[in-house]
Amino acid sequence: MKSAIAMLSALLFVLPVTTHAQDDLESANWPLIRDSLFPNQGDLIEDDVVTLISPKRAIDAAIVPLDIKVNVKQDDPNPVEKIYLIVDNNPSPIVGTFDLTPNSGIANISTRVRINAYSPVRAIAQTADGKLHITSNFVKASGGCSAPAGADDVLARQRMGRMKLKDLGSDDTRQLQLLISHPNYSGLQIDQLTRHWIPSDYVSDVNITLEGEPVMSFNGGISISENPTFTFHVDKDKQGKLKADVKDSTGREFSSEWDI
Repeated sequence: MKSAIAMLSALLFVLPVTTHAQDDLESANWPLIRDSLFPNQGDLIEDDVVTLISPKRAIDAAIVPLDIKVNVKQDDPNPVEKIYLIVDNNPSPIVGTFDLTPNSGIANISTRVRINAYSPVRAIAQTADGKLHITSNFVKASGGCSAPAGADDVLARQRMGRMKLKDLGSDDTRQLQLLISHPNYSGLQIDQLTRHWIPSDYVSDVNITLEGEPVMSFNGGISISENPTFTFHVDKDKQGKLKADVKDSTGREFSSEWDI
């Protein structure tokens, strides 16, 4: 899957970006993205299995909040196993994939992304039976992938890899937010002092486990925002040592643990 996503992103990087009316959820890139990710898997189902909450117009295109809500509990006979997050008109449209397990209790995910041009944003949930459930919103934002970093580069690199875990509370499951210090350079930004291009350097993999058992994992590219955040859930009846293992595109590895 990683190589397929990389090849697709490289191809779409050279395609022209088009703009759309707010209610237009089609794009020139979408058929290629769809057919490359889901060949021979039939139609994507538009129903209430998954919903996407996003701003109609982003306040900051480099930090656009997205909430993916799943209307299926993870102890259901047909739970959600994977979520794809896509921004059609980004240079690298596959924001990433999330793998979920019964240990998450519920497969809701929240994060922040870069959006480079007015674009449909799509969340696709794959259930255990292999069916694909899609929801799409149109978001007005531009320039997010090339926007200058918000923090000083030296300070950002000194803090790189530090993590925090917040307990956000929830009635049915334990809702947690992982915050990762990382500049997440997209490769499309220019150093404001030297005027040189900043090489891409971003969080590519996040693996969260509880007592060694998988809870949630993420694999993605340049479209996650600076200082990535991932909000996820853990079954309220489970406790122990939660561990986050993080890798970035340069090969660095970071780990942190918390008792929950």
